[in-house]
Amino acid sequence: MKKQLKIPLAFVAAIALGYALTPKPEAPFTGHGNVDALSKVYERWKTAHEQQGNLEVLRVGLGFSRAQSRQFTAANGEAALNLLNGQLSVAVSGLSNQEQYDVWLLDNHKSGNLNDKAIKIGPLSAHEDKHLLTTQLDRDRLTGFTMDAVAIAKAGETPQTGGLLFGSPSLLQRLYYTERYWPAATVGSVTTEENARPAQAAFEFLLPKTAQAGVTASAATSPEQLTQLIATGQQLFTEQTFNGNGRTCATCHRPDNNHTIDPSYIAKLPKTDPLFVAETNPVLADLEKPALLRQFGLFVANVDGFDRPPVMRSSSHLLGIANTLTFEKTINPGYGNGEFTQDTDYFNAHDPEAQQSGTHTHAIGWSGDGAPDGGSLRDFAKGAIKQHLPKTLIRAENIDFRLPTEAELDALEAYMLSLGRSEEINLANMYFKSPLVQNGLLLFNTKNNPKLADGTVLFGTTGNCNGCHSNAGGISSTTNANPTRDTGVERMRDQLHHLADPNLAYDGGFGQTLQTDCGPNFNETCYSDGSLAPAGTTTRPAGHQGLNRFNTPSLIEAADTAPFFHNNSVTTLEETVAFYSSDAFNSSPGAFTSSKANRQGKLDSSQVIAVALFLRSINVLENIRSSNLLDQKAITLNGDQSVKTLKLAIADTQDAIDVLKEAVINPYPDALDKLQQALYYETQATNKLYPNRTTLMQNAINLKNQARSMIVSGG
Repeated sequence: MKKQLKIPLAFVAAIALGYALTPKPEAPFTGHGNVDALSKVYERWKTAHEQQGNLEVLRVGLGFSRAQSRQFTAANGEAALNLLNGQLSVAVSGLSNQEQYDVWLLDNHKSGNLNDKAIKIGPLSAHEDKHLLTTQLDRDRLTGFTMDAVAIAKAGETPQTGGLLFGSPSLLQRLYYTERYWPAATVGSVTTEENARPAQAAFEFLLPKTAQAGVTASAATSPEQLTQLIATGQQLFTEQTFNGNGRTCATCHRPDNNHTIDPSYIAKLPKTDPLFVAETNPVLADLEKPALLRQFGLFVANVDGFDRPPVMRSSSHLLGIANTLTFEKTINPGYGNGEFTQDTDYFNAHDPEAQQSGTHTHAIGWSGDGAPDGGSLRDFAKGAIKQHLPKTLIRAENIDFRLPTEAELDALEAYMLSLGRSEEINLANMYFKSPLVQNGLLLFNTKNNPKLADGTVLFGTTGNCNGCHSNAGGISSTTNANPTRDTGVERMRDQLHHLADPNLAYDGGFGQTLQTDCGPNFNETCYSDGSLAPAGTTTRPAGHQGLNRFNTPSLIEAADTAPFFHNNSVTTLEETVAFYSSDAFNSSPGAFTSSKANRQGKLDSSQVIAVALFLRSINVLENIRSSNLLDQKAITLNGDQSVKTLKLAIADTQDAIDVLKEAVINPYPDALDKLQQALYYETQATNKLYPNRTTLMQNAINLKNQARSMIVSGG
């Protein structure tokens, strides 16, 4: 009989204790990035994309690139590749008929000589107001090549020496093709029914895929892989200088300040912060206007090209950006003031890749055309790096900065798409427990101006906000796309930054066509898209119908992202609401619809306060949602990562408190008390040695949930 091995209980206890004390594997740090948000954005896009049909066609928008184009052009267009038969179609509007142009495909994954990285496909032919190319690609010639980008260059020159238009597929397209096509090489629906199986894609090797080494196609969009992609993007966003002047993306889009920056935040920074590189490096003295940066939080932006006067713009926040990317298109390019038709002449609200030639892929930046290339969020970083991060103002690529790799662009786009809300709220399901706030909601949603029997419009009766800000977001209730409107902001008198520097150029917003009736006196030059407001849709002086169009931001995040508008010209939320009852707005094209319906603001002072309290309330609700999510994430993490995440949660909780306090009138004193208690618990939990950290964070979550229930029911 074998002897049984006796193990001392003390040894067993020691082993158990060792397992208990072994730290959990460190998870990727995503900061504010939320994998669930990115997954929802992707799944929503994929569903709508597949409903569009023609899945064998990969579409890429083409546009002027501030990072790569060798000269300015207002032309834009689209390239469409049929993956089954290799047919490539390119259509471009706005090119000169006096010159000739070639179409190129670019493989940005390759290194070495130009012949490996760029292949000339053929010339464009002029047809009336467009330049077109339809050709059959040679599979043998392109074997081993990946179509990372499409370029239009002057005939006889390469994209590097004569490139005019560029465009590349977005991250969502790349994820889709990674998941659907590689290595399975199939095109079509995700269905597994045999009769719905897609055909083989002969040109699938051209498809750009996400750079996730060793990942199978089926795992490319798994939560684990998307988390890693977001974490890489977060690190790039906050740490990568791209061989530039020391700035990063986060220099101007601070994660602990709602991914934006403002004068109050700037005042707290040391002089050595990279934000102030124009003050500390004489070579970059003209990179910014330091006085305006410090006073107003405004940055020099060469949105109309580096050979034209710059304008001054604020750093827009990036929260919930995935909800406002859909670019709105008009039937008539010369019309751009009000309601847009809901038909095939504007982008499908859920599938910005299903575009038509002649416009941008995404609505990016304050004028809706802020991204280079085809205008996608993916490419936003390229223009930002050349604008804000160069070592000298010569801005020579690979000398003063480097552009991101395809893998870095994947990660940066993933991070940005994962920030903030992944979907819109539903105001119809929300009832605010303060009658002041509930009245603000009703005013916000009121559409029509009541009139007396003699036709007089009643004042103090309507906000007319929901038309452009459906559910308080940045989407038009008519077109389900991001509106670009002239609301008179650039016509306001005595704008503070113009008083501080009278030599500043005026900002024409969307487009780069010279306009001569800008400014409050209609006598300044600026660059716009050349659109004119139709008669009857403005009360401006005769002959001054030129439009200065800017995109419509979401209002859910507005209260804690002051100052407001593209030029930080209004400092408080209440003043911003009041602007829509001002002469500047009520005489603007944005105050009327295409059918000349009156959408002028008519709020008296107490109603301005009510609408502002409503906007503050929904901002607090978003702060609570975001803060709780970060607390929950911090509970699952270890050590420094847990504390870093918890500090981001604290910033959101503090925002909620500040948003309520700054209103002066506080409709929710009990909720404010709960939020302050939650902040105390979160602050205590930053001590990673505290034995009850998890309990503290859970208590904070519970208190914030109680605060929410004191503010609103439903939603």
